[in-house]
Formats: sequence, C-alpha cells, structure tokens
Amino acid sequence: MGFDYVIYLDVLIMLLGTNFICDYLLLWATAATTLTKTTWQRLLMGASLGTVHFLLLYLANLRIIPYYGILRALPTVFCLTLVMIWVAFYPTTSRRMVVLFGHFTTIGIGAGGIGLAAAYLLGTPQHPNAFLGLLAATAGILIIAELGWGVVQKKMLSRVYQLPVTIHFGPNQIKITGLIDTGNHLTDPLTGAPVVILEEAQVTKLLPNELANSISHLAKGEQAAIEKLLSSSWSNRFRIIPYSSLENAAGMLIGFRPDLVTVEIQGMGLPIQDTVVALCNHELDPLGEYKALVPPSIVQNTLGHLQASANLAP
Repeated sequence: MGFDYVIYLDVLIMLLGTNFICDYLLLWATAATTLTKTTWQRLLMGASLGTVHFLLLYLANLRIIPYYGILRALPTVFCLTLVMIWVAFYPTTSRRMVVLFGHFTTIGIGAGGIGLAAAYLLGTPQHPNAFLGLLAATAGILIIAELGWGVVQKKMLSRVYQLPVTIHFGPNQIKITGLIDTGNHLTDPLTGAPVVILEEAQVTKLLPNELANSISHLAKGEQAAIEKLLSSSWSNRFRIIPYSSLENAAGMLIGFRPDLVTVEIQGMGLPIQDTVVALCNHELDPLGEYKALVPPSIVQNTLGHLQASANLAP
C-alpha cells in the first residue's frame, strides 16, 4: 500500500526560515547571557546545523526518509546541541561548554514551552500551528534573554559578589579577590576616576620599595612623607582621596594610579584603565576571602559596554 504526500514548498520554506531564526537567536541569547565572545558567522553555522536537523526530522515525520526515531531521540538531540554550541563558540573549554550548554538548554526549554503552548492554542489538538508556534518560541527567546540579562546585572550590582582583580604597575602585578561594595562611591578628585580600595599589606608585592615605603609612612600620618613623594619621580602617581564615614567624618586615603586594573567577569578579563587604588591599613575581611573593595560603577560601566556590544551583534 503506497502513500501520497503533498509538501507545500512555501510552507516548508517558512518553517525552515523561522526555525533558523529561532536557533540563531537561541545561540545569540546564550552568548549574551553568558558574556561569551563569538561572531555572527559562527552563529550562522550553528543555526544552520539546527535547521538541517529540523528539515530531516520534518521529512522523516512524513516518512519520506527513514530514521525518524533516531532523529528525535534524546541522545541525538543532546549530541546535536553540543555540536551547535561547539561550532558557535569555538574555541572554548570543556568547563565553558557546560556553562553554555546549561544556558542554551534553559533558554531553549523555556522558549519551547512558550512555542508549544502557542501552537496548540492557535491551532487545534489534532493540528497544532507549527509556524505560529515557532514564532512564539522566537519571541520567547528574546523575552527570556532580556529577563536573564537583567537578572545577571542585578545579581552583580546589588548583591554581595566577589570577582578576581588584577592590578598592574610597571612590570609587576598582583591578582587578588575583590568584593563589589555598593557603598564605595569614591572617586579621584582630580580625574573623577573610580577608586578601588586595597589592603595596604598587598602594596609591597606591587610597588617599587621607595614608593611603597613612602605611601606606608604617609598612611601612618608621617607628614614628611608628602614632601618625599612630591619630589620623587612617582609624584604624578600619588593621590589623596577624601572620604567620610561614621568613624571619620573627614578622612583621607592615600593611593596611587596603576597602569591598569583588570576585573574578571564570567571568565572574561576586562581592562579598566582609568582607576585609582587607595590603601587601607587594616584587613577588609577577617576571613581573608577578599583583599579589595571594587566600586559598583566599574562593573556597571563594563556590563553596559558588553550589553551594547551584544546588542550590535546581528
């Protein structure tokens, strides 16, 4: 007994096009929410793989080609997802692949649920509207990505969050853990640059001995150290930062201008050049988990630039 099938080419093209856009946006949303670098060409290749699988599954469902059960099997979908992610974000590490897979799957399941509900609501239980379902899933990806990005920003800026910080000065650098401190709004009076507060004990690992000793003496209240600093070759690096607190209504912090400060967010090292490092003469954390206080403006501005870059991506 034979079967006759009618495939409407315009419908198939719309389904393939919508699926391609859906896969592309799904990969793009994964990149945006994980702050992972990629290119639009790689996103195109990853989305193309997903669309080819959709086409084969569509044809197998109509029994035009075999292996429908294999194509829709969970191991097949799992392997395909890994290949799509690998193609879209190559080169990457296995640890990063786990993070990307988690975001890709979470966004995909959420958007898929929206698309499935729309397909049945806008169609019938016997004949769900696949095209409108794909459109709804595409809209779902954009909504979830936007909500997800907002959650990422909110967690980073409004909650206690630690991140690696690297401070560069000449040939030396130190890498410590910094805490995003929502109460730190200090800026350099001369340049308006944000101020990172660092434990004084860390400065000996970074600065030349002459500069480190002078700053240490000045922090202890030895006024003669000011003249020594101003007459040295480091005078243009020297900073005095006024501050106020419950304990000290008119305090002063001694600091310096480093060559570069780098913060690490989501595995990405992000350079912050216009920064001043101020020193405190006590431990910031009794448990020693962090050695610096990072102003939220640094992270906020960095995330803003990253979001703008992600929005410019096709």
